[in-house]
Amino acid sequence: MHIELFRKQYDFELEQRISIASTTNIPIVAITVVASALSAVLLDYQYKYNPQSYAFLVFSFLALVAIIFSVFFLFRSFWNYEYQKLPSAALLKQHYDELHTWHVQNGRIPQEAKEIADADFIEYVNVRLAEAGDWNGQNNIVRGNYLHMATAAVALSVAALIPAGLIYIHNKATSEDNIHQVEIVNPNDYYKPEVHMSNQVTSGNNKPAGSPAAAPATTPTAAPTLAPNPKPAGPPNVVFKGNTELVKPNTSNNFIKK
Repeated sequence: MHIELFRKQYDFELEQRISIASTTNIPIVAITVVASALSAVLLDYQYKYNPQSYAFLVFSFLALVAIIFSVFFLFRSFWNYEYQKLPSAALLKQHYDELHTWHVQNGRIPQEAKEIADADFIEYVNVRLAEAGDWNGQNNIVRGNYLHMATAAVALSVAALIPAGLIYIHNKATSEDNIHQVEIVNPNDYYKPEVHMSNQVTSGNNKPAGSPAAAPATTPTAAPTLAPNPKPAGPPNVVFKGNTELVKPNTSNNFIKK
């Protein structure tokens, strides 16, 4: 029957949605690894005005651009999508009862009304399953395309990072070791200012003899007791709807459209 075909397609698209969501972990891990490696070689490379450094910067720039595109495609693969599913079981039962009641009120006997209501309800479910399956399927196609482009961009970034890494290794192998100069400071000269400051602080705390004592602090007069105000309840929560401009799949093509 048609309802079995539509139901299988509906279930497949929902399972495909979960599969696409779990597949996004692969490019996320790859982007993290490539970006970390690129950051490490960029910071540790010893730059000079020679063709080797220029080639290293070119390959590093290509890898960085590919990573940026991969992040963009990955973000678009899961952002701003809306899926459809069948109404709840309670609403479906209510609709079926309404169909049966309507046919009884229009002169059908209960047995005949039940048969006609069954046929109408199956037709209704077929329409809803086909509508949801088509909507969800087109969303999955678009999300899968973006996920594929994100994975391809990661592969391009790895391809650009390999020659940059080889140049980095050659740069580290041929570079001269940095010699650090250590200067020992005389400990006596180092502590003299601190001792001088300590003496100044100690002498500043000594008060001359006969100095007048500080006047006692005056106790402020207590304010008159007022009637307590009601405790502020605070502002109410803000109610909002996420993704107010939702993209709408177009049945004539494989791309989402408002």
